[in-house]
Amino acid sequence: MSLRYALLGIISKKPVTGYDVVRIFKQQMVYFWNSTHSQIYTELHKMEKDNLIEHELVIQGTSPNKKIYSLTDSGKKDLIRWAIEEPLKQTKIKDEFLIKTTIFPVLSVTEINTLLDEVIEREERILKMTKQWKDHFVSQKENDTGTMLTVEYGIRYSEMYLEWCKWAKQYINENE
Repeated sequence: MSLRYALLGIISKKPVTGYDVVRIFKQQMVYFWNSTHSQIYTELHKMEKDNLIEHELVIQGTSPNKKIYSLTDSGKKDLIRWAIEEPLKQTKIKDEFLIKTTIFPVLSVTEINTLLDEVIEREERILKMTKQWKDHFVSQKENDTGTMLTVEYGIRYSEMYLEWCKWAKQYINENE
């Protein structure tokens, strides 16, 4: 059900297209929530059916028509109710790489280092992109505390992951 509220939160800031919702979701929530394109659009349709959002159809001559979604009063009330009244669930980490680390005893040091190097490369790329996105966001002079907090979380998360991978490489190489 949290996908619904993540989407309501995005739409609550300003009217957006479905494409915008997917893009914003992937930029801002990549570190703490994931969802597919089809899951997002399915939830948008459910939210509209539940009168939480509505859309305006924009006819675009040669380009495909687009729907611009906005929050209804009912959607805003439900979003606020959820934020204030729903208890937080325990945080869960779903990280495929951590599952792979459990089988390190059957891998060679070279194979382990290769895996760690791949994760380091991925996280360096993500960290660079997140910092660029933050710089762009700051340059736009948008005053959105929630976005600033989540992008900073993403930066710190990537930095922590990189530090842990580098520590793991050193640990493996010194103890094998």
